[in-house]
Amino acid sequence: MRPALLLAILLVGGAARAQGPTSTCVEVLGAPAELGDLRRLVMTELDRHPTHRAAEADCSSFLRVEVLVLAGSQYLTGRINTQVPHREVVEDGDIARAVERMLRVVLHNDPVRLRGPRDEGWLRAGIAALRGGRMVYGIEAFQLMAPLDGGLESMPGLAVMVRREVASWHLAARLSYAGRTAGAGPDLHLVGDLGLQLHLAWFLSPEADTAFYLGGVAGLDHQRFEGPSAIAPDERHSASATAFALGLRLGVELFRTTTGRLDLYAQAMAPTGASTDEEEGVVDAWVPSVSLGAGIAF
Repeated sequence: MRPALLLAILLVGGAARAQGPTSTCVEVLGAPAELGDLRRLVMTELDRHPTHRAAEADCSSFLRVEVLVLAGSQYLTGRINTQVPHREVVEDGDIARAVERMLRVVLHNDPVRLRGPRDEGWLRAGIAALRGGRMVYGIEAFQLMAPLDGGLESMPGLAVMVRREVASWHLAARLSYAGRTAGAGPDLHLVGDLGLQLHLAWFLSPEADTAFYLGGVAGLDHQRFEGPSAIAPDERHSASATAFALGLRLGVELFRTTTGRLDLYAQAMAPTGASTDEEEGVVDAWVPSVSLGAGIAF
């Protein structure tokens, strides 16, 4: 699991640098009576830019805005990080227009966006991006299907998921179980599937109310079987196997702008090895699976 986790942090860190907005703390200097309104104006205009988001803590960039009045004229000066300050004249008292022009120039030349933090490696950048993301919890109901012994096994399951959203990406941990009671008979059946997985998914339109997503899955898959023994065919035995598994997940998430979301998905998993019972010979097969499900996230 450790290589998969490091790969996920690397990808999330890269995605946060390439696509995610830079969290930006805002400091405003000026007449005391104007500070509150001016700061809100600057933060609102800042949030209109896809490259930056106003924040109160854990900031990657720091924006300083100052209003000066000299010889009857009003000036607006902005500076982000180590950038050279940029000054705009407030014409006809339209400070909102001056804020818009100033931010367009200042944010475009943000050294954090242009070069990235010089003292951060990919691991630290990935961890910082995950720490600044949004936590989402979910519960899912699904139907798992798997080919086995010339037939198709099908059984219901439940899963819980915890995920961290970073821009258009999310990193999630998922615990799932599907199972059923196998009846007597000569056939081999899959009666249980326990999964512990790490998901890394990308949303096509993260700001929309409805968004499609595609992602990769890696984790442990524990399968349990019941069937006749190869040593004593008239007797039924159980066998289990645990293997590392890789997979894909695609779906659509609805109502993303509300507190409760609906997730409809399909997920395919492929164990990296066959399930083999060396003691009784109950099973010797490679058993991939496909799950169709729906979940609620909040």
